[in-house]
Amino acid sequence: MNAEIQGQAKRGLAAASQGTRSRVARKGGVAPHNLRGLAAADSETRSRVAKSGGDARAQDKEGLRRAGRKGGEAVKAEYGIEFYHSIGGKGGESVKEKYGIDFYREIGEKGGGIVKQKYGPKFYREIAKRGRQTVKRPHVPDLDSAIGKKAEEPNKEETTANDISVIQ
Repeated sequence: MNAEIQGQAKRGLAAASQGTRSRVARKGGVAPHNLRGLAAADSETRSRVAKSGGDARAQDKEGLRRAGRKGGEAVKAEYGIEFYHSIGGKGGESVKEKYGIDFYREIGEKGGGIVKQKYGPKFYREIAKRGRQTVKRPHVPDLDSAIGKKAEEPNKEETTANDISVIQ
């Protein structure tokens, strides 16, 4: 076996110059090969590689949807739908405190303008017609009092848009 090794060319550090071998030996036992992957790279390289990986992942829109859906279902299974109602309400209150109620008016107007531009005024006439048609929904006392009905009103199965007053 020694005869086979002696017949081969030197490889790796053995093939390096004496100066290189001395420089490596001075490192005193620090094993750079224990750092692999991004851990062995400098911060600029790590940043560049992470960004390109994120960009590549962002191209897989369906994969992101599946991951988001799976995560949402897991949270819903553990905490229930009330959790989403709670965090949605907290988020809305936080935005209202930070930007004020006029923020909602502004984004509503922008959204309405975009919808009007995309679908035209005929779209609004159509949804107004649908709103005037009978809408079936269960009686909800808190909601009914907020929209101008008496909370103690008996349970109605049908409500029309004419029954609802706008709160200003």
